[in-house]
Amino acid sequence: MKEWFSSKELLSIAGMPSTTQGVNRKARVENWSSRKRNGVRGKALEYHIDSLPVEVKKALYLEEESATYVVSPIEPLQLWMTAFEQLTTEEQSIVASWLMRNGIKDFITFIDKHKKDN
Repeated sequence: MKEWFSSKELLSIAGMPSTTQGVNRKARVENWSSRKRNGVRGKALEYHIDSLPVEVKKALYLEEESATYVVSPIEPLQLWMTAFEQLTTEEQSIVASWLMRNGIKDFITFIDKHKKDN
């Protein structure tokens, strides 16, 4: 299993920043274990999986498992949380506002209508 990840590989995973500079800044602030990347010029670093936030580790483990075609069941709540965390802050705000305004009943109605259309 892969243990070291570059900033580029961590972009936008489970709420991570969307730029390499943002990932590197987060790594510095949270004091992640790092090492210089082999074969790369400059200050390119990669970060050890044990240093990463739990949500990121979970997302990376899922990616690793799917590469070997092993899919573990995901709790529905975890699936929703992971999907929500992948949204931008603005998108999260829109989804939260819509749910607060319309409620789960309208959401289920939307799903039922979508099923009928397909």
